[in-house]
Amino acid sequence: MHSLDEEIEVVVKELCECWNCKDLQAIRALWDREQAAPHLMPQEKDQPIVSWPAFDDYLTTAEARLVRCSMRFWDLNVKPLGADHAAALYQMHWNGEIHGFDMPIGIDSRVSAVFHRRDDGWLICHYVEAPPAPMLHMQRAYAAAVDPDFLTAGHDGRE
Repeated sequence: MHSLDEEIEVVVKELCECWNCKDLQAIRALWDREQAAPHLMPQEKDQPIVSWPAFDDYLTTAEARLVRCSMRFWDLNVKPLGADHAAALYQMHWNGEIHGFDMPIGIDSRVSAVFHRRDDGWLICHYVEAPPAPMLHMQRAYAAAVDPDFLTAGHDGRE
């Protein structure tokens, strides 16, 4: 018997593999289609996706726009929400080469997802991507611009 963390990790790994193979149609099999509607909030969309036709359109459109893509995750934290539901928080990185863009892009984001246990395993029923605020990106850029000798010398700015 696997732990809850291991069981949810399997689903998240499968999700990443769908992106890594650019097989977004396979993502449908990871979602609980018995739910009345999905709850999906991709970071690049203005509005949540809350119907199966909109969900299917999102996957089809995204797959057509992509030349290639990849996804990886870390810091998976899972907690039970009763016997047949679990919530997960994790961080992820997504890379994509998109038709019409001059160069590939990479995005770090955080994910909050809810899973429903069915007879054949855990399925996603709620998924939200939450990118860090622009201020955090600015702080990281400023930190990356600090001279290495300034950091190693413990320089306080005075001569």
